[in-house]
Amino acid sequence: MSDHEHDGPHIMPLKTYYTVFAALLCLTVVTVGVSYLGLPPTLSVVVALLVASTKATLVAAWFMHLKYDTKFNVFVFLSAIWFAGSFFTFTFIDLTSRGRMLKIEDNFELRQDRADFQ
Repeated sequence: MSDHEHDGPHIMPLKTYYTVFAALLCLTVVTVGVSYLGLPPTLSVVVALLVASTKATLVAAWFMHLKYDTKFNVFVFLSAIWFAGSFFTFTFIDLTSRGRMLKIEDNFELRQDRADFQ
């Protein structure tokens, strides 16, 4: 058995939890502060996603103990994140390309005779 393998739970000092909690609070303040800066929407979303990713990493690593867990559990967790990211990416591509597709084919249009009945 190596130094990292053990049968019992991993016990961390309370100071570590408080430090991670303080970092999460600071990052939440940063997220709110960015919303008041008046940045362009694209830059604002990028900054918010970076802060949210950092917060998710802190939660996963320390509160979920993935930092001290087996590599297989970390692999399963990261695979789930990758698949969710792929799902959202393809959904985003679909939503942003619908306007172009409808203009090209011109098959879908709002019919006033059906819209009045709803």
